[in-house]
Amino acid sequence: MGLVFGSLCLGTNSQAAEPVEQYEDARSEAFRAYLADFRKEKRIPSLSAVVVKDGEILFEAYLGYQDHDAEEPTTDRTSYLVASITKTFTAATLLGMDQDGHIDLDADFTTLSDWPGRCEWLAGSGIIFGGGTLDDGRPVESVDCETSFTLRDVLQHRVQAMPGTGFFYNPVVFGRLSNWAEENTDKSWRDWMRRYVIEPGGLDSIAAGWRDAEGVEALTHLAPPFRHDSDRGDRPVPSPLPNPELNASSGIIASARDLADYSIAVDNGSIMKPELREAMWTPPINADGTPSPHAHGWFVQNWEGHRLVWHGGWWPDAYAGLLLKAPDDDLALILLSNGDNLRADIDTLTKAEIHKAPMVAKFLELFLTSDN
Repeated sequence: MGLVFGSLCLGTNSQAAEPVEQYEDARSEAFRAYLADFRKEKRIPSLSAVVVKDGEILFEAYLGYQDHDAEEPTTDRTSYLVASITKTFTAATLLGMDQDGHIDLDADFTTLSDWPGRCEWLAGSGIIFGGGTLDDGRPVESVDCETSFTLRDVLQHRVQAMPGTGFFYNPVVFGRLSNWAEENTDKSWRDWMRRYVIEPGGLDSIAAGWRDAEGVEALTHLAPPFRHDSDRGDRPVPSPLPNPELNASSGIIASARDLADYSIAVDNGSIMKPELREAMWTPPINADGTPSPHAHGWFVQNWEGHRLVWHGGWWPDAYAGLLLKAPDDDLALILLSNGDNLRADIDTLTKAEIHKAPMVAKFLELFLTSDN
C-alpha cells in the first residue's frame, strides 16, 4: 500500500510532497471505503469504527442501521455489548485493587465457595474450556479440580492442567473473578469497576451491565443484535439479546467512541499509572521459555517490530468487536457491530495473531506501515 500513497508522502523532483492533512484524508478515505464494502459483503447491520492517534480521534465511521427496519442510522452514540473486551476493564480493576491492598492477585482463587461444584461441572461439560480436543487435533488438558491456582493465573488464562505453565483462553473460569472479588470484599463488582476504571477515566457514557443505573446513555442507545438466517439467503434477522449481566468476562455496554475515550484514558494515566499499565501488558513466560501470547486481560504480540495489545469481543449470532492498540506508536483501533460476521476466523484460544484478521490487516497497512 506504500506505493498507493507514495505520491502523497514522498513527492518528486518536480512536485513537493502533499501536506500531512491530505495524507491523513487519503488513508482515512481508503479505510472508510474498505469498511463500507466489508459491511455490505458480510451483511453487518450496524458497524462503528474509530481510530485514535496521539490521544486524539483521527478517524471515525458509523455505517448502516441499528434497527430491523433501517430507520435508525448508526451514530457516534450507538452502543453495543462489547462482550470479552470487558476483560480489559477487569484487568485494570484487579491490578488497581491489588496495588491498593484490597486483594492479593497471588491469593488462592479456588477458595471461591462454589468453585468445587463449578469445576466438576466444567470438567464434565464437554465444552473445550473443560478440556478436550481442538479441531486440528491438539489436546486441551482439563482443569484439575484438585489443584489450587491464583487469581493471577486466572487473569492470565493459565489454569489448564499444570496452572501457571502455559496459556489457554478460558473465559468460563475468568468470569468467576468477579464472584471471588465480591465474596472477599465489601463491594459489588460494578462498584469496583466504576471506582478503578469508569470514574477515573471519565467514562460516564459506559454502562457496567444492563442494571447499571448510571449508564443510561449506553442503555438507551443499544443496537439490538442480529444473526444471519441461512434459510433466508443469509439475511440478518433479529436475534435474542445475549446475557447483559456484568461479570469479569463480559457485560460492558459502550459505543465505539466510548471505547476510544477508554483507550485514551488508559494511555494518559487517568486509569492507572504507566508502570502499572506496563505490568498489565507484560506477558508471563511459559514453561518452554517463550512469552505467553496473553498478559493480564490483554492479548499481546509483536508484529513487524510493532507491539500490539488487544482483545476481541464475540457473542455468537449477536455482537462482535475489537479493541486493538499499538501503544508504542500511540495508535488504536476500535470496531463494534451488532452482528457477529465482523469476527475473523483465527485461533484466539492458543495464539495472538490479530494481524491475520482482514479488517486489522487493512488497518495496519494504512495506518501503521504506510509511512514506511
